[in-house]
Amino acid sequence: MTTSKPADHAPQSGLPLAPASNGQARRTPALEIRGLAKRFRATVAVDGVDLDVFPGELVGLIGPNGAGKSTTVKILTGQLLADRGQVRVGGHDVVGDPLAAKRATGYVPQELELYPFLTGRELLELVATIRGLDATTAQAAIDSLLERFRLTPAAHRMTREYSEGMARKLSICAALLGNPPLLVLDESLNGLDPRAAAEVKAVIREELARGTAIVLVSHILDVLERLCTRVVLIDQGRVVKVLDRAALDALSATGTTLETFFIENTGGAS
Repeated sequence: MTTSKPADHAPQSGLPLAPASNGQARRTPALEIRGLAKRFRATVAVDGVDLDVFPGELVGLIGPNGAGKSTTVKILTGQLLADRGQVRVGGHDVVGDPLAAKRATGYVPQELELYPFLTGRELLELVATIRGLDATTAQAAIDSLLERFRLTPAAHRMTREYSEGMARKLSICAALLGNPPLLVLDESLNGLDPRAAAEVKAVIREELARGTAIVLVSHILDVLERLCTRVVLIDQGRVVKVLDRAALDALSATGTTLETFFIENTGGAS
């Protein structure tokens, strides 16, 4: 973040929002962000961010603490209102059509807040109802996810009894219910044992193959380096660098890690 006044400039890409539906689903972004800006009194948190994430893409967001990543995520998931700019998820404006935008988003927050007096299964049933799944489809999906993440034995326990790792796995299950076109994973590997972390990476690969768009916020840079289609570096509220897969491979070929790239291209926040 920076405490200077945000510049009154056009979105960095200069591109208009794509039409909500053009008959070419693979060419329409699952997530569209244009000219996003947010400040908290004198502090500029986000300053003109533009980003498209297409179906089948995994975009990693990296940046120093306080760079604007979390604020951007909170805006695109409907938790904060932007001061200016526009966000659409699956063609739905997050302000103009918030329920549809949220149904189209599977979100795993960094700070987990589960309903403490619901069991794991009850929480997933609630999410399935909100997503509009019929009972038969919901139960089959819930059973499959609980089994995959080894939560079946704990499904009838209240979530307040879950360990951090169990709570995170349950949150990932909730995000996947109903196959939303966009997944937003904020430090989703935190608190997971190696087996669970490997399972999440496998799920990410499967979702990409299925055409899901994924935004992954993480400080585990070696994971992003291996998995991402693109990596977007945010510093002081702005997109300062974008590395596509070819650029990431070129970095690796020269022996330069994403960690080195990060250090060399940031410095405004810590």
